[in-house]
Parts: sequence; structure tokens; C-alpha cells
Amino acid sequence: MALPALRALARRGPLVVHAPTGLHPLYDGFDVRPVGRIRADVAVLFAPSLRAALEARGVRSVVGTPTDHRGFLLTKRVPEQPSRPTTYALLASAVGAVVEGEPTFAPRGRAWDVPAGHLAVLPMAGSANRRWAGFTQLADRWPGPVVFYGGPGEERPVAAVAGRHRTCVGPGLADLAATLQRAAVVVANDNGLAHFARAVGRPVVVVHTSTTAARTGPAGAVAVEGPPLICRPCYRNTCSEALGCMDVPLDAVLSALEQVC
Repeated sequence: MALPALRALARRGPLVVHAPTGLHPLYDGFDVRPVGRIRADVAVLFAPSLRAALEARGVRSVVGTPTDHRGFLLTKRVPEQPSRPTTYALLASAVGAVVEGEPTFAPRGRAWDVPAGHLAVLPMAGSANRRWAGFTQLADRWPGPVVFYGGPGEERPVAAVAGRHRTCVGPGLADLAATLQRAAVVVANDNGLAHFARAVGRPVVVVHTSTTAARTGPAGAVAVEGPPLICRPCYRNTCSEALGCMDVPLDAVLSALEQVC
């Protein structure tokens, strides 16, 4: 979601991107360095965490949202918006950058051995509240080949969801981009890989349980949302209320996939 804003900032002048090492291929073409102490004239904080603000201590101008109790560490506060990409665009505009277009990532790397025209399933998510329970049944009903994807270290949870279906776990971002080109369509929870799949040009259906497409959904994806509960969107890791946000009908997801195939 931040790529259009980063490209806009790069057009303004020299830009250094601090990002976790595993995500460095995502920022190909930028000067990318590990997360850590920031030394610059201006720091624009896309991460909404206190940690990011502490890493920018000593920077003359620090721009960010006053989230995670860090407002006192910022020199310019940008109000958080209902949509995450809109927030990122405002952060960039606070230093004079004009954000245009949607996130894109040119496919590169080596495609792993997966069937052409398969349904790519991205079942992992950062919290239990965002993990739809219907992916196994969906795969069993799909008329063509299905491949379940996961990141490094996710072999066991992905295999548990995939059941008898094929898995592709652990490719780096460059190889993942090339591998996803062999998918006819992608279905995912509201997760980072759903955004990545859209950025490499795949048709994507996203199952939103506790979240909403308007806030964190990938641009251009087809959304299937859970019940219109008053507490949505919710980004808690767990919930004990059992209000039904996970109850997204299997047939609704199948219908959405059929629309984009």
C-alpha cells in the first residue's frame, strides 16, 4: 500500500527506505536499509508504531500519525484516515509529494513448479480474527488445480489448511511474483500477500471477516465481507464475543471467484 507514496517521495529527492530485511526485494530500485536508527533531514513514518518514532529521534523533521502514544515525538502530525492508502498519501503530501496510481510490482525471479491456471489460496493472516475457516472446503469444491501459499516458516499451518491440496511455502518475494503469474485467480484473507498479488497484476478475491475492504483491502480486488456488525472493522488479534464476523458464506466466495475468472 505504501509503494505509490514512496515513489512520490523519491521524485522529490534522495530517499532511503528502512524496512525489515525480508521485505527488501519489495523496494527494488530504492536505497533500502534495515530497520534501525534513522539519520536524515526528514523522516516520514509509515509504520504507525512507537518504535518507528523512537528510531527517528534526533531527526529535525518527523512526520507521522499520532498513533501508539507517540504524538509528542512528531514535528508534524497527520490524522489517520479511514483508508490506509489515503493515510500514506497524506503522509507523503505533508512533505510536498504528490501520490498517483496504485501499487505495482514487476514480476521477476524464478517461478516455482506449480500448475498453470491454478487457484492460488493465501490462507494466512496476522491475527486469528482474519483467518476465514472455509478455504479447505473451497479448495475441495474448486473444479481445477489448487495451490496453497505461505511464507517462510509457515509449512505446518499451511499444510493443515491445505489438506490434500498442493502447497507452495517459502518463496522469496521475487520468486513469489513469478510464481503467482501462473495462477488464474487468487483468493486470500485480508493479508499482505493479497496486496502483493494485486501489485503483480493477478485478479484477487479477498475474504474480509473482521476487517473491511474500504480500510485495508487491496486496490482493485473483489471483496467478500462478513456480517455488517457495529464493531467492524476490528483489528484485534482475538475476540471472545462470538458475534459472527467469521461467518462468511462459502457460496459467496465461490460466486466472487467465478465473477473474476
